[in-house]
Amino acid sequence: MPLATANALFFSSPFFVSIFAKVFLKEFIGIRRWSAIIFGFIGVYIVLNPDFSNFEYKNLLPVFSAFFYAASMTITKYTSDKDDVNTQLFYFYLIAIALCVIIFIFMGNGQFNNSNFDSTTQFIFREWFSNIEYTWKFILFFGFVASIAFVCIFSAYIVASPSVVSLFEYSLIIMSMIPGFLLFNEIPSLRTFLGVACIIAAGIYIYVREKARDQYIATKTPLRRS
Repeated sequence: MPLATANALFFSSPFFVSIFAKVFLKEFIGIRRWSAIIFGFIGVYIVLNPDFSNFEYKNLLPVFSAFFYAASMTITKYTSDKDDVNTQLFYFYLIAIALCVIIFIFMGNGQFNNSNFDSTTQFIFREWFSNIEYTWKFILFFGFVASIAFVCIFSAYIVASPSVVSLFEYSLIIMSMIPGFLLFNEIPSLRTFLGVACIIAAGIYIYVREKARDQYIATKTPLRRS
């Protein structure tokens, strides 16, 4: 899957965030915002372009990623009245490291990989450290950059409405197209552009409705209601 397409599907996350904000944070979501959420998922459908007679369920992986990402950001908001950003980041990485260690113990040596698997499955089950002498510097760099990114993201979700903050992440779609083209010579299809336009339009509409209804865009204190 092209990098831009995967990121476009991932950006169903703002719609999951809005749904979680309604269910768990008790934010009000009117009929127009629900309509925008549905329109956004239509954009996801356009990008996926499913052929149900020969549908690849692995194409849903970016959507699953968006679902769990939205859940994690909602938890960040929900616990923001008890934990500051440093505490949340500490537990985030602690749990991530623990899970990675467990997964590595069971499959990190590539023991479940099989030459009969397709390329996606082989990528998932491949050996983790096959060329550590070459990759360690990249691992350190991306770990450092990701840490800074998550500090910024967690801080934003703590002080503002999750359904609004998530919209600013749309810039990643454009950013992913640039390395996708330069590194992998990937050019998004017209269908991908159309789906992305639907997703972004729905997200922007949610933002506009927030401002029109005088909803909180940013506050000095968390917005979670008890």
